[in-house]
Amino acid sequence: MASTKKKEEADISELLNDLIKNWKIMIPCIILSGVIGVFVALWIRPVYQVDALLQIESKNDKGASMMAGLGSLFATTSPAETEIELINSRQIIGDAVEKMRLQYIANPTSRINRLLHREGRMDINLFEVPWDKLPADEESTPWIAAAKDDSTEFVLFDHHKKKVLEGNVGQTYRFPYAGDTAIFSVSSMKAHKGQKFEITKLTRLEAITAFKSAFEVKEKGKKTGILEFTYQDIYPDRATEILNEIASNYLRQNVEQRNAEAQKTLEFLEKQLPDVKAQMDSSLLKYNTYRNKIGSIDINAETKIILDNRTKLQQDLLDLQQKKQSAIRLFQPEHPTIKTLEEQEATLKRQLSINSNETKKLPATQQEVLKLTNEVDMSKLMYTTMLNNIQQLKLVSAGEVGSVRIIDFAEEVSKPTKPKKKVILCIALFLGILFGAVLVAIMNKFSSGVKDAHFIERETGYSVYAKVPKGNPKGTKGTRPLAVVEPDDVAVESLRALRSSLEFSMDEGCRPIIAISGLIPGVGKSFISVNLAALYAGLGKKVLLIDADLRKGRLHKEFGIKRGNGLSQILLHDVTMDQVITQTEVENLDIIPCGQVPPNPSEILGSKHYSDLIDEVEKRYDLIIIDTPPIMLVTDATLASRVASQIVMVLEYNKHSIEAIQDGMSQLLKGNNGAHASFVINKYEHRNSDGYGYKYGKY
Repeated sequence: MASTKKKEEADISELLNDLIKNWKIMIPCIILSGVIGVFVALWIRPVYQVDALLQIESKNDKGASMMAGLGSLFATTSPAETEIELINSRQIIGDAVEKMRLQYIANPTSRINRLLHREGRMDINLFEVPWDKLPADEESTPWIAAAKDDSTEFVLFDHHKKKVLEGNVGQTYRFPYAGDTAIFSVSSMKAHKGQKFEITKLTRLEAITAFKSAFEVKEKGKKTGILEFTYQDIYPDRATEILNEIASNYLRQNVEQRNAEAQKTLEFLEKQLPDVKAQMDSSLLKYNTYRNKIGSIDINAETKIILDNRTKLQQDLLDLQQKKQSAIRLFQPEHPTIKTLEEQEATLKRQLSINSNETKKLPATQQEVLKLTNEVDMSKLMYTTMLNNIQQLKLVSAGEVGSVRIIDFAEEVSKPTKPKKKVILCIALFLGILFGAVLVAIMNKFSSGVKDAHFIERETGYSVYAKVPKGNPKGTKGTRPLAVVEPDDVAVESLRALRSSLEFSMDEGCRPIIAISGLIPGVGKSFISVNLAALYAGLGKKVLLIDADLRKGRLHKEFGIKRGNGLSQILLHDVTMDQVITQTEVENLDIIPCGQVPPNPSEILGSKHYSDLIDEVEKRYDLIIIDTPPIMLVTDATLASRVASQIVMVLEYNKHSIEAIQDGMSQLLKGNNGAHASFVINKYEHRNSDGYGYKYGKY
């Protein structure tokens, strides 16, 4: 686990290093994404959100007190989810959309004003055109309204950009159009002179759908019965007015629906009241007639008990049947509530049957008295109950009783909820960094440059003797090598490792000649040559540095020597060797510069004169280092390296493909198969995954 964590940290560190290294890609991506983020934040119109609170009452206290026994018929126990669906219905929203004229849209057209948040506003009250007489492709084409001043006058153009009307705000205009009459009215306007608006009309369904996208109803908490309305609009005053209209419309319809239900029940009861009164009068007449016929009647205690029980059972049965009818309106017949009420009803009917059997045991006179008395009591009870219910329903119809009340009306806000500019900018910058990282990753993925020294050794069979970190591009500071001026520099430390490796690889009796080349120009072979020569000179060895790049040699610049006679003039026999060898500021280090460019560099490097020159200087110096041209461009490097016992190829980190490295080394060794070859990786970039993770620096 520890090793996995270290590997992940190394991968992250390597990624960060890659991003920093490719800052020329990252910075433009971040700047571009930041500009886009700012543009998007400015382009999005500010959106204001208002809210209102409503309470859904499961049982209205006023209704309960006024309706008593009929309260169960009108109590609203529907859950909040049901009310939310009712509020979102086209009936509620559609009425508000039409009343607030939301089907008419006036959209500002100026993009500059939108970016600067200086857009005007136009509210349309009417926009009716004989659409059925227009071609189908022209129905959706917007009209244009232009402001003649800040708030009062405007000009209207149709979809053909033809002026059809000049008018004032607040007035309704009817004008002939397409063989019929068009109507247009602007309720209010606030705009700059000349500002234009695209005028369109949505269908009722389109307007409702658009409204729902900005409108939301949800219950606050669980089973609280408190509904929160929210609505978003680019104009806070319009958002407030619309939301209050929705809440008021829903409250009004809720009251109207409940009052309409009470009114229907009232009409039914008033229609049944004469029949119930007639039944009561008939029962009372029968009772009085029987009493007059048989005289005074005394009901004994047993009969009175039976009568009271029967009356109570009948009243309980009536109440139970009312509850059952109310429950049937809310539940299916299979619901447990319905089943329970049916079982209770059956029990009461059985008790009434038992009561009837007890009545049959009484004398005939007592039975008749009991029967008539029971009929009178029941008819009186039904008539009295009906009168009470009628009075209660009249109170409900007269008083606006509903199951909804508005707790908080919507209030206008001053700060927009959208856009969140800081969030947009942060997201844009993050996407810019992400996009830049993707580009860097793609470049690294498709890059043919080799980074791994082990991979080079495995594929070529030759060792990598040193990895020189990226540093001073020149081999000298002033006219002295970096190895002399800053001996503790990390690049110099790497070159010391190269020097040690070369010394170990030199066999006893082999020629003390090292040839240094590279695949292409700019890899740093001259830097390696100059400082390696200085390091050897620092050991007390007498070293000669030869610039064999006769075409574009530059070692004379490193030591501050003018380009005059050099190696090419020696080989052409224009000057002697002693005339050309120049001492440097480094003790024990001499140099033969490249000299003037000859007409035939390859021929003179491949001549016997070149070999003889090397044989001659070999007798004078302990070590000879030859700085050769790049191998991939000309054959000069192969010719110049044929006399060396050690050949060092300088590679630039993440620059060359393995195929180019293999081909270059093969070309370099063609004329000198017996030489010992090795690599140096220059401009190396440290990664945490290399070695033990030590950073470059002084030890």
